[in-house]
Amino acid sequence: MPDEVTVIVVALIGGEALDACVRAVRSQSAKFLVVRRDGTIVDGEGRPVGVADRADIPAKRRSAAELATSPLIALIEDTVVPQSSWARAVADAFSRKEVVACGGPVIIADHLPAQTRALTLSEYAQYNDRVAAGEISALPGCNFAFRRDALLEAMRGSDGLVDLPVFGRLRELDGKLVWAPDAAVTFSHPYPNGARLKTRFDHGRIYASSKAGAFSRAVTAAKSFLLPVVLTARVVKDAGLAQLRSIRTLGWLILQHMAWASGEFVGAVAGPSPKGLGEWQ
Repeated sequence: MPDEVTVIVVALIGGEALDACVRAVRSQSAKFLVVRRDGTIVDGEGRPVGVADRADIPAKRRSAAELATSPLIALIEDTVVPQSSWARAVADAFSRKEVVACGGPVIIADHLPAQTRALTLSEYAQYNDRVAAGEISALPGCNFAFRRDALLEAMRGSDGLVDLPVFGRLRELDGKLVWAPDAAVTFSHPYPNGARLKTRFDHGRIYASSKAGAFSRAVTAAKSFLLPVVLTARVVKDAGLAQLRSIRTLGWLILQHMAWASGEFVGAVAGPSPKGLGEWQ
């Protein structure tokens, strides 16, 4: 049932984007927390209930998850607006006990500017509404849900809720990640900060510097030279040329992939930046 789910809305943009996301959540669920951009965590009535111990997104996610008391936790970002079937579909996905996490489609709104559209295609083209229900290895970071106890165990000893390490840990614990086609959200708002080339560089560096072992980092550094072509081709395959909408979007997509690849190379060779996960905000 939806009342078994606490929805956590993490603010990346704030303002009207956050208000629109919260309105859509409120219409579907009585239990939700909002993590504001300054790290303050408030309940559905706007009352402060806690504060994240760091300003980065993984720490904000973890802090809110620790405050939740329901058996299920759904996390979305204010870049998206959940569709009307979303909360019910999230709850239904956990009908089997072995399911520890689920995610659903990220629909890309038509009106987004080219820079943001390129970002959304890069991040979410594979998480489209053509994916069939079933077990899956990864979930979209702006639209995923977990059994709270399994999530807290998977985050134990980590810096927070970082997508791929948490997914891997959940599978190590014999949990299943599944796809819920009706748990859809629409990426609805321009997000220039996330689409900046520096942001893509920083995220690529965070990803590569998390690799353990000299050999793994050496392979990552070597592969980074091919990434712009490989990643762009993957987006075109997953989304189709029609989803690009314009040559300008394609240009931004290539530039963002070049920035990400550069970040991976630097992260593999030099390790994380002094700020570490602090770059993920």
